[in-house]
Amino acid sequence: MGRIYIDRYTGSLERTDLYLVRLTLKDGTVYEDLEPRMLFPFTNHTMFITLLNREEKELGFVRDLEELDRDSRQALEECFREYYMVPKILRLLECEDKFGSLKWKVETDHGIVTFRIRNRHSDIKHLYGTKRVIIRDSNDNRYEIPDYTAMDAHSNRLLFSYL
Repeated sequence: MGRIYIDRYTGSLERTDLYLVRLTLKDGTVYEDLEPRMLFPFTNHTMFITLLNREEKELGFVRDLEELDRDSRQALEECFREYYMVPKILRLLECEDKFGSLKWKVETDHGIVTFRIRNRHSDIKHLYGTKRVIIRDSNDNRYEIPDYTAMDAHSNRLLFSYL
């Protein structure tokens, strides 16, 4: 069976669990427990979404969320809000460089967090052509600075000493 391209004319999606959806095709065929995943989660939030079955094989594909009906689009957006939750860093409070490892204390939109960064060169990424910075901590959690120019001077001074 080949890839099924999903839009408002071929089928609809319904959220059934925190990260899962049900696909119902126009001919009545139903596929359960599909996991939607963005192929480009940092650069393109609305296009190129794959639907994986229990064996993690691609069953369906959404080219663009705008091609879906309102309820299907909302179901995917709710799944993504949970699955791709990335705390946004509002301020850098403290940065400590010890034995080649960075220890950061930051204020996020979910509260104050302290974490370690193993490798500043590969774990702190300024996305080319944007004001966004993505940080990965030693536990593979991700954090985002959506616009470093919106942060205070102290935060920027700490950030740019490691970029």
